[in-house]
Amino acid sequence: MPGSPLRRASVALVSALIALCPAMIHAQDTRHVVEPHFPAACVTLTAHLSAPGGKLTAFEEQQEDTTRIQQAINHCTLGHAVELRSSGEDDIFLSGPLQLRRGITLRVDSGTALYASRNPRDYDLTPGSCGVVNQRGHGCKPLITADHAPGSGIMGNGVIDGRGGATLLGQKVTWWDLAHQAKIRDLNQSCPRILVINRSNNFILYRITLRNSPNFHVLLNHTNGFTAWGVRIDTPATARNTDGIDPAASENVTITHSYIRDGDDDVAIKAGTGGSSSHMTISDDHFYSGHGMSIGSETNGGVRDILVENLSLDGTTNGIRIKSDLSRGGLVDHVTYRNICMRDVPHPILLTPHYARKHGNLVPQYRDILLQNVHILTHGDYTLLGEDAVHSLAVQFDNVWADDLSHSRMQTAFAHFTLGPALGNFVPGSGTGVTIAETQHPHPGAPPACANSFPAFPLNTSVPPSAGTIPQDHALYVSKDSTGEYHTVQSAIDAAPATGAIIHIAPGTYREAVVIDKPNIHLIGGGPDPSSTVIVDDKSAGTSGGTLQSATVTVRGNGFFAANLTIANDWNRTHTQVSQGSQAVALAITADKAILTHVRLLGNQDTLYAGSRKCNAAHTACTTARQLFSHCTIAGNVDFIFGNSKAYFQNCTLISTPHSEGMITAQSKDAPQQDSAFVFDHCRLLAEPGVTNVWLGRPWRPYATVIFLHTFMGPQIAAAGWREWHPGVTHSLATAWFAEFHSTGPGAYPAAREPYSHQLTASQQNRFTLAHFYPSWNAEADLIRLLSLLPAVQ
Repeated sequence: MPGSPLRRASVALVSALIALCPAMIHAQDTRHVVEPHFPAACVTLTAHLSAPGGKLTAFEEQQEDTTRIQQAINHCTLGHAVELRSSGEDDIFLSGPLQLRRGITLRVDSGTALYASRNPRDYDLTPGSCGVVNQRGHGCKPLITADHAPGSGIMGNGVIDGRGGATLLGQKVTWWDLAHQAKIRDLNQSCPRILVINRSNNFILYRITLRNSPNFHVLLNHTNGFTAWGVRIDTPATARNTDGIDPAASENVTITHSYIRDGDDDVAIKAGTGGSSSHMTISDDHFYSGHGMSIGSETNGGVRDILVENLSLDGTTNGIRIKSDLSRGGLVDHVTYRNICMRDVPHPILLTPHYARKHGNLVPQYRDILLQNVHILTHGDYTLLGEDAVHSLAVQFDNVWADDLSHSRMQTAFAHFTLGPALGNFVPGSGTGVTIAETQHPHPGAPPACANSFPAFPLNTSVPPSAGTIPQDHALYVSKDSTGEYHTVQSAIDAAPATGAIIHIAPGTYREAVVIDKPNIHLIGGGPDPSSTVIVDDKSAGTSGGTLQSATVTVRGNGFFAANLTIANDWNRTHTQVSQGSQAVALAITADKAILTHVRLLGNQDTLYAGSRKCNAAHTACTTARQLFSHCTIAGNVDFIFGNSKAYFQNCTLISTPHSEGMITAQSKDAPQQDSAFVFDHCRLLAEPGVTNVWLGRPWRPYATVIFLHTFMGPQIAAAGWREWHPGVTHSLATAWFAEFHSTGPGAYPAAREPYSHQLTASQQNRFTLAHFYPSWNAEADLIRLLSLLPAVQ
């Protein structure tokens, strides 16, 4: 942000910073870094290919320049550059893996592009290892490697294009498609990185544009001295695992005057078993799409003395993020974030030791973290966590401002927060093991000016275009432990496109209320079984203002799909169930063409509301809502499946929980002609130990319609099967249509059933099979189609 109010403010704050925290002055690159320059060329190579519209012909895809570029590098004299230059209309070089040498720079001139080969075989570490999805991953060589090559670099006003969105030769997918498949299937993709630098001190990236990487753009290991100056990284936000620049186990690193937008961390400082990372400066940069300014997740080697200043984050999913867990945690200290502007960042500050659900004894600890002159212009979620009282978080907030805190959520624990000396409006919330104190001489601060801090991304218009398919990734990822883009289910739904999205939810318990109004929302649990992923809340009709207001999950958007998860309301598990106010809904669904498979719905009274919509006050017109429940488990005791939708329950297990008497269904219609019924086909009616006196159902209102086909009924089922809503008070059984066909088990009493109920013939039951129940909707075909798109839950 040269010349911005934030930059001018940083000068005025220097003396205050020295007095406040002398150790922070050393939290930066120890070198005196100046703008690099282009070295003289030892050889100039001219392009032989052109790519109108960014596409090479099938013949040209075989005309690689790998050998002549590598030979030029091998024979170049120390301190010089191999220059790639366009020639007339020919402006494309095509290459497989290249190896930089000591003291040699690869320079890509303005108007010139170095295209990465689309042939996975060019990158194989072992035969067939690249361009696949499997358990191992990491089967590809990088496009460019600098290994024990000090003084080397990549420069120029041209572009290096990884072509991540172009179809691979011999396959029908792109590199980015493989990454997406790996995420859904919980596997690993093997895709090449653009640049990997290993033990190559004083490496320089200067003015180059890196775009469309199949995986990371730049990974730096075991290097002392790295400068990225004026670099542009440009890859779609939906391209998974496309980190911008990741320094690991390195020191004296500067990333400055650069512009980064990608599909993962914009910058991520790592320190794993290879050693510590220290003395780094990230300054005067602009981040757009991506996961923000990160440290971790590997911190067990130790991260210290980091300065991030004059940074804008515009639309990144995270802002300031430090992430690790017990499998790879360590000490992160002496980190300064100064003069930071953020807008449209869902998670502006995310400091967590719970990045992944992993076990170990490598405990993360973050201390001496300073946020100074930070301005967050939009609302978001804040996470500030220590591991425990011994490994607590220590953060100082000096003039930190957030404009929309009233709509923000905050989670804090085991943390010591210091405010000042300049006091902003950002004050962390209280929590377990949290202390908040002010510095010795606090004074009112002022919001840093950010109006001129968000420039548009500077496209490199001088270079050849790129062709490829941008991933239309409507998949969002939720994780309780911060490995996903979202940490709550509702935040992912809020961020989903208006047309719908697939939302993958990592194993864990999500205590929240969820409302889904958008169509075509798919919720997919990521664990081995439905019990691994739980959405739960504890509201009741008495505490929330009504039965339907108590729902843990409310679904009104059509085309809803859920699989492999649990939705629960545990009010009745933690409160005494009484006659009034104890209704506690797990799922309230009024969506049409909704499908739930392998879902557990848990509660006691009124567990599932399956309803229609737009019923008028006179109860003479409703919009039918069709809902299929396949291989689901539903537990409760009083009216635990109720409503007026047209719902089909196929191969479901219904479990009655303890109560003086139980009612499985309470179906209703708002008018005799309403197209509404509950059908249970090949289900099992079971009960918790000791439960008796359970009824198949009672009519909530007149004209209720419930049919059981081929259903096993346990001994808890009352012989009469069906009963009046309030015996002796209401008289709805005569209008209801309750029926069974081929009930089995000790609870099947066809001769003793309520006289108003029906035992169907084989021909009569045919009209209630799934194929006939929904004449204008092929629900079975939709279920098969949805499962075929989601191999993780098949």
